[in-house]
Amino acid sequence: MAVTGSPEGLTPEAASRLFEVLDKVILAQSIEEQAQALLQGLTSLFKGAATFLYVADPRLCAPFFDHFGLSAATASEVQASCAGQFQQVSRENVTSALRVPSLASAFTVYPIQHQGRPLGLLGLLPADPEKAKAGLPLQNLLPLLSHAISGLLDRWELAKQTKFLNSYLTVSSMIAQCLDLPELLEAVLTCVMETVAAEEASILLLDEDGRNFEFHSLGGPSKETLQTATFPSDQGIAGAVLQNQKSEVINDVRQDPRFYGRIDSDTGVVTRNMMAIPLTAGEEKIGVMEVLNKSGGEPFMDDERLLLESVAEEIAFAIRNAKIFEYVVNSYCKQRQGATSCKGCKRPLKSWTPCAKYLEKSL
Repeated sequence: MAVTGSPEGLTPEAASRLFEVLDKVILAQSIEEQAQALLQGLTSLFKGAATFLYVADPRLCAPFFDHFGLSAATASEVQASCAGQFQQVSRENVTSALRVPSLASAFTVYPIQHQGRPLGLLGLLPADPEKAKAGLPLQNLLPLLSHAISGLLDRWELAKQTKFLNSYLTVSSMIAQCLDLPELLEAVLTCVMETVAAEEASILLLDEDGRNFEFHSLGGPSKETLQTATFPSDQGIAGAVLQNQKSEVINDVRQDPRFYGRIDSDTGVVTRNMMAIPLTAGEEKIGVMEVLNKSGGEPFMDDERLLLESVAEEIAFAIRNAKIFEYVVNSYCKQRQGATSCKGCKRPLKSWTPCAKYLEKSL
């Protein structure tokens, strides 16, 4: 992308170098690449300036922060101050550069907006104190920067939504075609874990009395340990979700008094955060699907919860149908037609769709 014209206060040579930096920012494929191109470029351009970039946007899992030329202690101080400073800038609709003494070493801070909506903060601390007093002539370049950042986030959001749609279609196709329920649920959990970048997942089913959860299907390191584990269905976050029939995202389970810690003690797995989704077939409560520990220590997002909600009912009906067919197999097929399959029927007993002969007889 070619940019022409020289910002006020910069020589043509400096302006050209600055535009080269912006070109790299525009062409970056991730916000991390954008930040590095921008911050290193500005640090070089302004001869040793320290810089930081803070972006707060609903499309991100959490506010993004990166810096260049700061010590670890100073960077930590600046990052901790950014959230409050961003809220103040947003609340007061500040659009011009300002000096913020509360940010370490009195940075010059440039609010970044896109289409009138606050997007983040760009901070610079020139090595030359005189330049710090005078401020830096970057104000008229901020629209280009905000456009590049927002455009990248738009592309990232579109890619994520496409991934979610593909996952939904994959799970739906599995449910429609797979004939073996344990195999199906394991495949579903694997797909879910990959889509939301989770380390663990499980499907907890109610036992016959409805008093306990049983780990029916699992994915992750604790799979072998939990094969026979149970716990009361009125306890834990799973118990609350089953009772309320409302899915939840809990990004700090240790602060939630409902958290049932015995499973962690038994497995050695440390649960940091989780999503819990009720599995209900019509009016019948089947159980709960849990997805644990977002990779990289990041929080789970609400759109990820909505994705799991979209497939939960299909999973619940698949489980209920499997139970019905298991009863059909045990009470009709095995007793009347032999231990392997109905006479002349090619459908294996593992199939959980009621066979045509049973449906005809029931009519």
